[in-house]
Amino acid sequence: MRSIAIKSVLAALVSHVAFAAAADVPTIDIQNTCGIAATAMLQLMGGSSVDSDRNICLGSEQSARAQLVKDWTAFASEDKTRCVLTKVYLPSYVEWLTCLEMARDVRKMRLDQPNPRAAVTLPKVVPGTLW
Repeated sequence: MRSIAIKSVLAALVSHVAFAAAADVPTIDIQNTCGIAATAMLQLMGGSSVDSDRNICLGSEQSARAQLVKDWTAFASEDKTRCVLTKVYLPSYVEWLTCLEMARDVRKMRLDQPNPRAAVTLPKVVPGTLW
């Protein structure tokens, strides 16, 4: 009986944390974003149809939002400020996620290799010699 109570409390906490993360990710109108993007792509590049392009866009945006909700607390607040722009022409979860992941990965690379120039050595060239 006690283990059921503990599991219930843990489940409630986990769902509360997941809900809080979802609440922190700004909500955008992906129907509008994908509709405009699909129409523009059809006009610029041709394509199968606006509906097909819109559906592809919606799937990508929904997947990106789900990933943002999952990883939201792991992203640095300064990266969120720089990457998550809700007032741009066509806000996009895909763009936000890409920006946040790139910022995170660059930061990690810099920590793993703090001075990348130190590892680079140039060949010595003797004046007056031919290759």
